[in-house]
Amino acid sequence: MGDRRKYPFQLGVVDIGAHSVRLDIFECRSGGRVKLLESLSKSVNLGFDVFRRGRVSPENLQLLASVMRDFARKMEEYRITLYRVVATSAVREAFNRDLVINRIFSESGLEVEILEPQEETRVSFLAMRDDLRRVMDFDVKTGIFLVVGTGSLLVSCFEKGVMKFSEEVAIGTSRMFDAFGRASESLEQTVENLRSVDLPRRICESVGIHADQPVTLTGMGASVRMLVFGEEKNSDDERHIVLSTGEAVGRAEQALTAVASGRAGAADASKPLAAEISASKAACAAIIEYFMSEFNCVEFISPGVTTRRALAMELVRQNDSHKDPFARDILAICDAIGHKYGYDPAHAASVAELSHKLLTRLRRDFDFPANSDILLDCAARLHDIGRFLDARRHHLHSYYIISNLSLPGVSRREQQIIAAIARYHRHELPSELQPEYLSMPPEDKVAVLKLAAIMRVADSLDCSRGGRFNLARVAVHGHTLSLQTPDDGGGDFRLERFYLGLKGDLFGDVFGLDLKIEECAL
Repeated sequence: MGDRRKYPFQLGVVDIGAHSVRLDIFECRSGGRVKLLESLSKSVNLGFDVFRRGRVSPENLQLLASVMRDFARKMEEYRITLYRVVATSAVREAFNRDLVINRIFSESGLEVEILEPQEETRVSFLAMRDDLRRVMDFDVKTGIFLVVGTGSLLVSCFEKGVMKFSEEVAIGTSRMFDAFGRASESLEQTVENLRSVDLPRRICESVGIHADQPVTLTGMGASVRMLVFGEEKNSDDERHIVLSTGEAVGRAEQALTAVASGRAGAADASKPLAAEISASKAACAAIIEYFMSEFNCVEFISPGVTTRRALAMELVRQNDSHKDPFARDILAICDAIGHKYGYDPAHAASVAELSHKLLTRLRRDFDFPANSDILLDCAARLHDIGRFLDARRHHLHSYYIISNLSLPGVSRREQQIIAAIARYHRHELPSELQPEYLSMPPEDKVAVLKLAAIMRVADSLDCSRGGRFNLARVAVHGHTLSLQTPDDGGGDFRLERFYLGLKGDLFGDVFGLDLKIEECAL
C-alpha cells in the first residue's frame, strides 16, 4: 500500500464484468466514507465469448483494450495513482486470461487483478455488513447473502452477523443466453440448475440453517437493484431497501410476468437492450424466488452498495491499516467446515491456542509473515478434517480437502500454505521430492517450515485431547524452549514427551531450540 494517504484523497475502481466495463472515481474521506465523483460504463460482451467459446475473441479484446485506454486517461485527468482494476467471472474463466491481462497493461498501463470468488465474496460481504450496521442491528441477524452477477452467483450464509459458509455457483442472469443462445434461455432451467447444486442441504450441514428457521435474505448486484428499485439505482445512492417476503415475491412475480408477456408477443424484438435488461431482471427474480421458497425468509434486504464501492471501501481500510475486520469470519468458516467433517472442536481450539502462544514467544527472536496468526489458526482448526475419510493417512486427506475449499478472505496462495501446514503436522517432513512442497515459492516454503514446526509441537502437547497444556506458559532459556504447565492431577506427561520426541525434530531444525516440558506452579 505504501505510505498512508491524508484525507481526502481520490481513487479509481474499474470492474471488468461479463457484459460491461465500469469505472467509478471516488473521493475518500476520514471515517471510511467514500463519495462517488464520476462513473463511466462501456458495453463489452465478454460473456458471449467466454461462456460459449471459452476465450475472449480478438475483436472484443481490441474493444476492451480501447475502453481501458480511455479509462486510464480519465484517471490521469483526476491525477489518480491509487486504483484497483478487477476482472470477474468472464475473464476469470477465459483460457486466454493471461493474454487479456497482458494486452490491457501494454495498451493502458493498468494492472488487472483477477478477482477470485473468495475475494469478491469477502469485500462484498464486508461492505454489505458495514452499510447495514449503520441503519439496523445487523449483528443479531442470521441469513443468506447473494451477489447476483450476469455470469456467476455468490452464495454466503451468516449467523449473528458473522459469515460461516460461502460458495460460487456457475449461474448468472445472462449466462445461459451467452452460452447457448436465446432459444435455450429458460428461467425454469436456471432454477433447475440451482436445485442441482443442492445448496439447502449443504448449508444445513455446514451452518445448521434448516428449512423452518427464520432467516434474512440479502442481495447485491445490478440486476438486484433493477428488480427492487425498478431500475438500476445510481452508484452513489446509498439507500437500502427492506422488503417483506410478500413484497419481494410480488416484485419477482412482476418481473417474471413481464418477461413472459414480452416473449409471447415478441414485443421487444426491435429493442434488444430492453429485452436483455428485462430477461436479466427475470433471471434475478427466479433466483431470489428460489431462495425464498427453499428457506423461511422473513425479509429481503438490498444494501445501498455496489461491488465497486465495496472495493473502494477496501482500499480505504488498507490505507487506515485497521485490523482485518474479516478475521473472525474466516475462523467461523473454518469451524463450520470442521463441523461438517466431524472435527473435535476442543482439540482444534487447544491446538490453535498453543500454536498462538508459541508463535507469540518466537516472534521476539524470529521473523514470520505478517498474516501468520490467521494462517496458523486456520490450519489448527482444519488439520484433522481428513479423518472424515481415513484416520491413518488423514494428514494427506486434510491437505487435499483444504486445497479445494472455498475460503473467503484467504488468497489461493495463503490457502496452499494452510493446506501444507496441515499436511506436515504429522509423519514425514517437508521435502523437495513432494510436489505440493516443491511447487511453492521459496518464501512460502519458509513459512510452511516455521508454522508446521509450531503446530507439530502444539498437536503433540494435546495428544491426549484433554487440554492439559491450555494454561501453559512458554519460556526460552538459552537453547531450550520450556513449556511450563501445572500438574493437573492427570498423571505424568510421558505421552506428551513421547509425541514431542516423534514430532519435535522439525522444530529443532528450524529454530535451533530444544523442547522441554516443566511441571511447575503457575
